[in-house]
Amino acid sequence: MDSGASHSFISTRFASYLNVAPDCMSYILNVSTPIGTSLYTNSVYRGCEMSMAGISLYADLIVLPIRDFDVILGMDWLSAHRACMDCYNKTVDFCLPDGTTFQFN
Repeated sequence: MDSGASHSFISTRFASYLNVAPDCMSYILNVSTPIGTSLYTNSVYRGCEMSMAGISLYADLIVLPIRDFDVILGMDWLSAHRACMDCYNKTVDFCLPDGTTFQFN
C-alpha cells in the first residue's frame, strides 16, 4: 500500500501470471517514479480480486514495468475502501461503504 501513489499498479512480471488480457485505456498514463524517471502505460487489469482478512476486495491495476513490487495499492484504492493507515502499529483499518470493518496487519 502506498499513500503516495495516486493510482494502483501491477508489475508486468506479476501480471503475466493472470489468465486474462489487460484492457487498453483511452489515454497514455505518464507515471513519475521516486528516482525521477517516467514510465508510460495504457494497459489496465480491471476488477482484480484480492483477499484481505478473508474479505474479497477488487482493484483496477495499471501495468507498469516495475521490479521491486508485485502490486501497489494507491490512493484511488485506499480511499475507495476507506482505509486508515496506522504507520506506528503497521496496520490498516478498513471501513467499507457497506459498513464492513476489518483490520489488516
